[in-house]
Amino acid sequence: MYRIYFDTNEGDASGRYYLGIPGSLKDIAPIAHHLKDELRIVIYMSHELEMEAMLEWDERNNCWMARPVEGTLKYIE
Repeated sequence: MYRIYFDTNEGDASGRYYLGIPGSLKDIAPIAHHLKDELRIVIYMSHELEMEAMLEWDERNNCWMARPVEGTLKYIE
């Protein structure tokens, strides 16, 4: 599974996370041609947590969003 950085402070009202921030874009750049709606990925915050998520293209923000998959949250110790 592809791993993409995210920030828990960059969420929207529907529970998705915005992947248009610099750390996310850095991870997306080498794999951009493989991304598609409903692709299952891992989103992570370095040395804090990670979880599985489904990608969704957001037309309004012109970027990828990640919708967390319930029950996959793991805290990194």
